[in-house]
Amino acid sequence: MDCKHEIFECDCMVNRIEDVGRFSVDVRVKCVQCGTPFRFIGLPVGLDLNGASVSIDGCEGRFAIAPKGEVVTPLDSTKCGGFTVRRTK
Repeated sequence: MDCKHEIFECDCMVNRIEDVGRFSVDVRVKCVQCGTPFRFIGLPVGLDLNGASVSIDGCEGRFAIAPKGEVVTPLDSTKCGGFTVRRTK
């Protein structure tokens, strides 16, 4: 690849999951110079409202968030955990 990926664009969307009172943010990053999307590495595929995950193509990072000062306790986190996609042979 000839592009050195020196300038980036980041888009994010905050989601309110009203039925469980939780929040998440979806993040996408691409190179402005060549338009190549970047992938998030090392995260499970799916949705985790208690942590982080990625879309199936890896180009959308999905992160659980909460307002500062509001601690999500382990008991609250069991109400809505999300899902994980796993590959089987």
